Amino acid sequence: MVVKSPKRPRKPDNQHDETRLPPPGLLSAPDEVIRYYNAAGLEMDPAVKIEDIIRSNDELELIFKDLGSNDAYIKKISATKFEIAVNSKHHPNRQKFSMAHEYAHYLLHRTKIHEMPEGERILHRNGDRNSIEYQANEFAAELLMPDHLVRAAFRASGGNLRNMALRLSVSQEALRYRLDNLGYRIS
Repeated sequence: MVVKSPKRPRKPDNQHDETRLPPPGLLSAPDEVIRYYNAAGLEMDPAVKIEDIIRSNDELELIFKDLGSNDAYIKKISATKFEIAVNSKHHPNRQKFSMAHEYAHYLLHRTKIHEMPEGERILHRNGDRNSIEYQANEFAAELLMPDHLVRAAFRASGGNLRNMALRLSVSQEALRYRLDNLGYRIS
């Protein structure tokens, strides 16, 4: 499968001073997360290391366990601690998107986490289209596949979807979702 770049290239994200970034629990945009963890010394090229991001945050505990048909969940386990669980039976690239999705809930929806079910299917696999899940999917896709890494993967792979997904360490399904949002055409 070949991916064609969008007709109009996107402008690069504005560069911000890393010293002005909020603490990791208060980051509110994927580019802030990447800048923060780059400044902290976590390598983010050619693929974003979401597991390292989560494990480096003292407020988060990451576990892997069999969640049946669910992909992942996040729950509050103490006044200052959240648990992110990811289905241990899923492919590592699928787990990666699940981690990023739950991390997005932590950053964007922390006051509503107690209302969320313990377990969910991600990327609308269950047909759910509510705004909280949509926001978490968007955030996860932008975090794992920022524009500059997608462009680099596109150049390195000649637009081959499978090779792009391998380079970014994401599933082809997650990459299709992101490419669609960036205006790439998949043929």
